[in-house]
This record gives sequence, structure tokens and C-alpha cells, in this order.
Amino acid sequence: MKKLTLIFAALFLTILTVTAQESPYQKAMKKEIAKLIETDSLPVMQQSANAFARIAELNPKEWQPYYYHALSYTFQGLNNSLTADKKDEALAKAEDLAKKADGVSPNNSEIVALQGFITMAKVSVDPSSRGQSLSGQVMQAFGKALALNDKNPRALILLAQMEYGMAKFFGSGTEKACGSAKQSLAIFAGQDEEALKAAIQPTWGKFLAEKMVKSCQ
Repeated sequence: MKKLTLIFAALFLTILTVTAQESPYQKAMKKEIAKLIETDSLPVMQQSANAFARIAELNPKEWQPYYYHALSYTFQGLNNSLTADKKDEALAKAEDLAKKADGVSPNNSEIVALQGFITMAKVSVDPSSRGQSLSGQVMQAFGKALALNDKNPRALILLAQMEYGMAKFFGSGTEKACGSAKQSLAIFAGQDEEALKAAIQPTWGKFLAEKMVKSCQ
């Protein structure tokens, strides 16, 4: 019993130490990231965008605040309750913020994948007039993201979605797209999500992979 008590005491002290080591920046980022990833509400997305703007202003040498600020506007640009003009407005902001993130951390697979995601969202606003001109840019961005890190599950699932849409449009097979989706889901399954969250690294996208793999069955 005494040994068990000591184990619990040591565990409690470890938790306290880890918590105490977290900076205000880390605490603020984790709080806002969780809020953004879990919401479908436009007002909450905008609240997160405003919060990330404040965090970025205080931490200009960190790429994550710019990244998540851009992601918050990307999600807004994909929200069907907005008009096309409002979507484009949100995505223009996302594009500028992704460039700032890239300036802080060049050749970062996550940032490059986000840039592809933003362009992909721009295509979705008006596929008939933008698909031909922008699809190549989307594929190029995801290809570059995977060249930088071939285990980036977000780049893989977003690439899979693009491949799937193009295959359906041209009436070709979806085997390649489904293979990319399955590969993405396997990478998500093998990751230590809590460790990534602790390091303020992107973890979003697993739901997209799960949904697409189901559609491929």
C-alpha cells in the first residue's frame, strides 16, 4: 500500500511539473487549437482567428499562431452559410497568413499542405470556373508537402480528396485516391496524438480520412 501511495505521489508530481513548465504561449495555443478543431460555428471560428492574431503579435517568431490563424479562415472559407464573396474574403486572409507562417518556417510540410488546402478551398467556391486553372497548383502543393514529409497525413488525405474528385469528374477509377486515404488513416492511427498536441503540432484531419476510407469501401 505504501509503495502504491508513493507511485501515485510521483505521478502527481510529474503532472504538476509538466503543467508548471508550460508557458503562457503554450497554454493559450492549446486552448484555442482545441476550440477551433472542435467547432462548426462561424462566430467561434472568428473568435479563434482573433485570438491567434493576438498570440502571433506577441510571438512573431513562432509559425504555429500564423498557421492556425490561417486555418481558422480556411474553415470559414469552406462554410456553406457564407456567400462566395465572403468565402473568398476569408480565403484571401488565410493565404496571406500562410505566407507569414512560411516566412517564419520555410519548407515546412505542414504549412505547404495548408497552402494547398487553401487553394483547394478556393476551387470549391466556384469549381466550374476555377478547377482548370487552380487544380494544378493544388496538386503541386500537396506533392511538395509530401516531398518534404511523406508521412504527413493531412497532405495525404487532402491529396486523396482532390484525386477522388478529379477521378469522379473524368469518370476514371478512384483506386489511387482511396489508397492515399487508407495510407493517411494508417499514419494517423500510428501517431502519438497527445505528444503532438503537447508540442503544438497539427493533429487535425483524421475525421476526413475516416470518412473517405468508408466511402471507398
